[in-house]
Amino acid sequence: MTLKKIVKFKWFLLISSVVLLSISCTGKKVALPKEPLSPTEQFVIQDLMNDKGLLSTDLTNQNDLYLSESIGLWLAYLLEKDDQTRFNDQMSVMKSFFLTNDFIVWRIEGSKKASVNALIDDLRIIRVLLEAGEKWQDSTYVQLGKKIGDNLVQYGMNQELFVDFVDIHSHHQANTLTMSYIMPSAFQQMEKHGLLSQQQVQQQVDILQNAPIAEEGFFPKYYDIPSKQYVFDEELHMIDQLYTAYHLASTKSDTVPFKDWLLNLLKRDGKLYGRYNAQTNQPTVSYESPAVYAMAARYMLAIGERQMAQQFIGKMADLKDASTGYVDKNTQSTHSFDNLLPLLAEREVENAYNND
Repeated sequence: MTLKKIVKFKWFLLISSVVLLSISCTGKKVALPKEPLSPTEQFVIQDLMNDKGLLSTDLTNQNDLYLSESIGLWLAYLLEKDDQTRFNDQMSVMKSFFLTNDFIVWRIEGSKKASVNALIDDLRIIRVLLEAGEKWQDSTYVQLGKKIGDNLVQYGMNQELFVDFVDIHSHHQANTLTMSYIMPSAFQQMEKHGLLSQQQVQQQVDILQNAPIAEEGFFPKYYDIPSKQYVFDEELHMIDQLYTAYHLASTKSDTVPFKDWLLNLLKRDGKLYGRYNAQTNQPTVSYESPAVYAMAARYMLAIGERQMAQQFIGKMADLKDASTGYVDKNTQSTHSFDNLLPLLAEREVENAYNND
């Protein structure tokens, strides 16, 4: 046998042994080891998650406060990561603690449940469940997503528009629709599964696409349904602004005025602050937020600006404790939102490059 043939034969044996190792004696595949947890994911699981699987809002004064926002972001991250085992665990937590009268209550404090839902969290969870059903070919997720979605459509709409919240017992509704809550990706999934008509989807998206933009480039805070008026905030929350831009970008609409405003703020200050005065364009707080940089990265990814997305990921990473999660280096304070949204942003940016 020639040297070339010997080398080929050795490679064949190596490949064969790897294949055989993935098959048990019964012919079933053995699960290959999962990738190691990142320090942030480890921090979420070991420090923020209690023994019931509930994610604490923080580690100090809100350690017994649990939010549907946290569940939705954690599920979205696990879907992006393709971690079905933990996804199933968190879905069970949601059903056991948060699902009430087919609504998802927006918060639980101790053992006391809120009496209302939160539209953005419901839409995120519905979207993730419906997408999980497709990705993992499991109708269980779809059935749950449709159950929550059906209920939301039945009780959570006013004049054919979704509202910010509904009382889960009396069905008393809000009369506003916050701009950042309008999630076209969720509406598209709901239409696909027969929960919304094309006309109903367009009615929601129209509110987003027809919103007036301030001269500087930022968006209104909410739409008042009775008066059919858009309302601007005096203090701009960057998370709200970035979510609105991100959702608008998903409809292929023009967001250049917002993008220019955002990048001008970054250029002027060398950073993004959590809040700004709408009149003066000056920051009203002194802090940077990992979640703000995470949403800025997701927005840039949505408009095809990968280099800027990476730059915001870098700004976000600068705020991180390398050994744990996003914990403030001065105060040691943290927040579930400032860990979960960065986790999701990192994974989405990574997946965007891997899928090329």
